[in-house]
Amino acid sequence: MRTLYIAPILILLVSSSAMSRSHNVNQASVPFVGCRSDGQLGPRPAPKRHLTPHLLPKIAQKLAFYAAADGQGVLAPRGWKCFGFYGSNGQGLIVTSQSVDFRKFFSANGFTTKLNAVELSYNYGGTSGRWAVAHAITRYLPAYRKFIQTNFDGLEVGPLPKGPYPHDVLVRHSANAVRYVTPPFTAGEGTSWMLSPSSRPIQGFATLLGDVKEPNLSKVNVRLPEAYEDLADVIIDNARREAN
Repeated sequence: MRTLYIAPILILLVSSSAMSRSHNVNQASVPFVGCRSDGQLGPRPAPKRHLTPHLLPKIAQKLAFYAAADGQGVLAPRGWKCFGFYGSNGQGLIVTSQSVDFRKFFSANGFTTKLNAVELSYNYGGTSGRWAVAHAITRYLPAYRKFIQTNFDGLEVGPLPKGPYPHDVLVRHSANAVRYVTPPFTAGEGTSWMLSPSSRPIQGFATLLGDVKEPNLSKVNVRLPEAYEDLADVIIDNARREAN
């Protein structure tokens, strides 16, 4: 039986409410960091400007807002390194605690890392990104099953998952969104793209957006060092609002 994981969601809602009440009262902007990106049409330079969120000063001083030329941006600890990816299936962004060779993302073996990182992805349900959308539906969001019947009926495809990863702990946030935690040293939703299992847990949030017949999937995964763990709710809450 899966365990319902309630505490982070409660913290997230309290944090969001507190930030809403204190809007424009003793708030500070976070610095912007532009990220280079690469994808279907070749390399793109880092953008120079982007709107950034305003946060309580004690939180803002620890974070920066990272974004590439395509897609939404994300909060992550200051001084980290970032790179963006884009294509017909969607966009992605990863911000890591140390410099890595992101060119490996395009190699035959792909790119994975055990570093602390913040990972953001956005997949289109109307293109090849539908595979990621279908996986989210079959694992967490059954209210959207008609999308699978419409887009995959009659296709010879590999088996889709029948439920959540066995070791993930999660809470159903709504019919179209879920908050989850992938524990240390285990495979789960948090390790389904570029983050590989490590000694630190991964907190994440996934949501389906747009037309129920052809939704898009927005997802953020956050793995932070212990000293920064209290920032996970702020990062996830901001990513959720940016997606909407």
